[in-house]
Amino acid sequence: MKDDRIKEMIDVYPEDGLLPCAVAHFIAAYLNVEPEEVGRVATETKSRLYQCQLGLFGFGRKGKSGYKITGRKVEVSQDVLEAIKEKAVDGRITCVDLWDISRDSGIVRPEIGNAADSLGLKITPCQLGAFK
Repeated sequence: MKDDRIKEMIDVYPEDGLLPCAVAHFIAAYLNVEPEEVGRVATETKSRLYQCQLGLFGFGRKGKSGYKITGRKVEVSQDVLEAIKEKAVDGRITCVDLWDISRDSGIVRPEIGNAADSLGLKITPCQLGAFK
């Protein structure tokens, strides 16, 4: 039943075959389901996730320079960089941890994603199940 509601909400999004990360998270919150469920249904319906809120993918054509918005000069405080390092395990940090750091620091998510990228961290797992 929930899968049908998720599919229905994905289907009404005006960009056929595309689903922005923020919209996927809205659907999850609205339907009170885990974001990964929305990601799974998006995959099943061949709706491509794009515009990652951490800036990791979906900002242009894959393989081209504008595809991700990370990789720029980092302009966050050393405290924020330390918070990111503290949450990292084995060179990885989760999207959830980065979202929490973003909320706690007041720094927008793409800048937090960029900061983690600048530290050479792999950001995984994705709350929507991307990168599997």
